[in-house]
Amino acid sequence: MGAGTGCPPLVFLMMMIMKKFDTKLCSLLLAVFTLTACGGGGDSDVPAPTPTPTPTPTPTPGDDDEVQTLGGSDLKHVTVHDPSVVWDPTSQMYYIFGSHRANARSSNLLAWNTVTVPFATATIGDAAPNVAFTTPAVTKVKKGGAEVNFPAFDAQAWAKRGNPAYDIKGNLWAPDVIYNKKLGKWCMYMSVNGDNWYSSIVLMTSDNITGPYLYQGPVVISGFHTGNAYKDTDLELVLGTQTSLPSRYKTPWASISKSSYPNCIDPCVFYDESGKLWMSYGSWSGGIFMLELDEATGLRDYNVTYAESAISDPYFGTKIAGGYYVSGEGSYIEYISGYYYLFMSYGGLAAGGVSSDYNNGGYQMRVFRSKNPDGPYVDSKNANAVFEKFYTDFGPNEDDGNRGVNIFGAYGEWGKQTVGAYSERSQGHNSAIAAEDGRAYLVYHTRFQNKGENHEVRVHQLFQNEDGWLVAAPFEYTGEVAKTAKIAKKQYVATSNVPGKYKLLLHKYKLNHLTKEYSQPVEVTLDASGNITGGFSGKWSVKEGTSYFTITDNGQTYKGVMVEQTLEPSNDRTPAFTLLNSSTGETMWGYKYGN
Repeated sequence: MGAGTGCPPLVFLMMMIMKKFDTKLCSLLLAVFTLTACGGGGDSDVPAPTPTPTPTPTPTPGDDDEVQTLGGSDLKHVTVHDPSVVWDPTSQMYYIFGSHRANARSSNLLAWNTVTVPFATATIGDAAPNVAFTTPAVTKVKKGGAEVNFPAFDAQAWAKRGNPAYDIKGNLWAPDVIYNKKLGKWCMYMSVNGDNWYSSIVLMTSDNITGPYLYQGPVVISGFHTGNAYKDTDLELVLGTQTSLPSRYKTPWASISKSSYPNCIDPCVFYDESGKLWMSYGSWSGGIFMLELDEATGLRDYNVTYAESAISDPYFGTKIAGGYYVSGEGSYIEYISGYYYLFMSYGGLAAGGVSSDYNNGGYQMRVFRSKNPDGPYVDSKNANAVFEKFYTDFGPNEDDGNRGVNIFGAYGEWGKQTVGAYSERSQGHNSAIAAEDGRAYLVYHTRFQNKGENHEVRVHQLFQNEDGWLVAAPFEYTGEVAKTAKIAKKQYVATSNVPGKYKLLLHKYKLNHLTKEYSQPVEVTLDASGNITGGFSGKWSVKEGTSYFTITDNGQTYKGVMVEQTLEPSNDRTPAFTLLNSSTGETMWGYKYGN
């Protein structure tokens, strides 16, 4: 971005200063500042001229303040499981960090290259995982205005309690990386997974985004359900000295009805709009919880207390989603234009097709939103993300009311890339970013219809429809000019260019992952009178002067946007739409392929 020709130099100075701050907030802050600094009015010796009304020009495809210079041929895919995206203003690069120490970076979100990120100890600059998590650097933390001892938590030894044959190399899962402004450090929150819930989320820090990262200490721990194991954790630092383990923690996972507490993996750390630092985390069993962190340390804020209730626990924090062993993991929260959006992955992460395992496949991203960082989070049907009893929430027998907006799921025979064996399935464990370029992006990993358990990262642009719900572009981001921030005030596809033949795809909730079912498109025609005929019948309309696009059918309304997209992996461009039916939570995609 650059300063506009009509803005004072202070705007450019503000942009440079903001490079030091959290990149997740930069876009919003800059937008507010620019509106203030560059708006009309103010003292002047020259009287303002009387404006002359002019007709609204008819927009043309691609008419924007940018020119698309990249395309599908510039894509370079990478394999990173559970990708968490972050922007580094120093290198001007996007980084994704994933499970099993897989990491990559890109300057444009199209072409990715892998990067190695080392760990460290006090004496080793490139430490092996089996020594990197044994001795925390932090020995004291503050509670109640005084310094208190911090447990010397050996994360590897803790994880091994669940299985004597434990190997930490295959159990470093789903890290999330953020720049802590107060610490002046890059903070990596890593899941050290262990069997039987002997897991922990630990903090590592570095001066550079590429490491080396030094273990600071645990943020939250699970697995203290037997004996005096809790004595080796920070439980007593949170609750005070205990003569024995509180009964509520003794058998939390013995049955579905008692699944009250989380497996401590899958962190997402973010700043809210007031500058507080939060972490969501958890997986299946007890659901997803939220803790407030201490920005001064990057660790848990031990001065914040939590009540004991159905949606709160004194140690684990506030429950924001899941519970009762209902599937759900990989929570990610991103603030975009007025809402905190919670992404969840329901189902199993495998490619599917194993009839003996109901959890083999079915990964599907669901979306909720809230005005507050710690919820409550609801979907477009106003259903809460927290479960009140056990449900099946994925697959053909789903009975939870299709909870969570289905932003998209397994699909194929779509465009020129997602076809045949390369049809996508089991997409999930995503992250998202409201970027400095005025766009928002969804970053996820996907398996394929006939490629075994091989997986790759995909990036789709995100937009908000008229009701403020997110919809994802129907093709990968390939440098398109459309911006999330301009959808409400710019028409990227002229109304006269809408009519034609389209492929239309409706993303279903209840896909059968055991048979590797996936959504496929039908052929339709959109005529100049606003009618839709063919494999789907209905009406279409455009909100003139904007990119808002609507389809109606038998009382059902799908709202979203119409933009120009690239048919990857080619450089061919065409009008495409992405819509949401708020009353059902289903997503509809379409793209034009003929006149």
